[in-house]
Amino acid sequence: MKNFILPATFAIALFCAPVVRADDVKVKEQSGINVTLSASDQKKVTQDLLVASLRIEIDNKDSRKVQDDINKAMKSALDIVKAEPEIKVSTGSYYVYNFDPNPAPPKPLSNDEMKKRMVWKGSQTIDLKSKDAQKILDILGKLQDMGFVMNGLNYTLSPELAEAQKDELLIGALKKIQNKAALVAKTLGKSGYEIADLTIDGSYVPQQPVPMMSMARSGAMEKADMAAPVAAPSEDDVSLSVSARVVLKP
Repeated sequence: MKNFILPATFAIALFCAPVVRADDVKVKEQSGINVTLSASDQKKVTQDLLVASLRIEIDNKDSRKVQDDINKAMKSALDIVKAEPEIKVSTGSYYVYNFDPNPAPPKPLSNDEMKKRMVWKGSQTIDLKSKDAQKILDILGKLQDMGFVMNGLNYTLSPELAEAQKDELLIGALKKIQNKAALVAKTLGKSGYEIADLTIDGSYVPQQPVPMMSMARSGAMEKADMAAPVAAPSEDDVSLSVSARVVLKP
């Protein structure tokens, strides 16, 4: 009887080889094809929130007078706006500085003469927003009549409306993903599909407001009541995209 002795290296390789179980083979056979799909949906939505920004500007030789006039004007404006609960109001930047209204004198000036020429200028902003357009426009007319200057007036989408529109778009985008997945599975002769991963990205692009430049008011306009400003809403584009990793069933 002959004895066979295995080489050492072959014996080690034999005992160290990975064991392949029947369950592992079965899982591998059942795993499907991975497909990445994407879909998007978008719509135009009428803007519902009117936003305005105004400022009060005061010039005077006395810095205390400048600040006192600004403080009084802002208090009066806030009292008027806060009487309307539908309007949200906040105050913005407040600054005071001095400048030379005629920086190119015909002859050199001493320091004292230069100081006498300096004028103090101050400004503070007030910001308003509301879904009640008529009320905010009426208030804006009153503030302009008090001497406030318009920085900007524009419509935009309120956060609540933008979010509600995204929810509607999400339903449409998900249905598109389902239709695409079903089409791919049917075309490849698969029994069905499962969605493994899902990524959702929604956004909307508001229109940029047009800034309004400061304009000097004539004497006739100072005496007459100012008409209230007017505004009309436009539309914003709201979009939502969905990407998904789909596993096709065998």
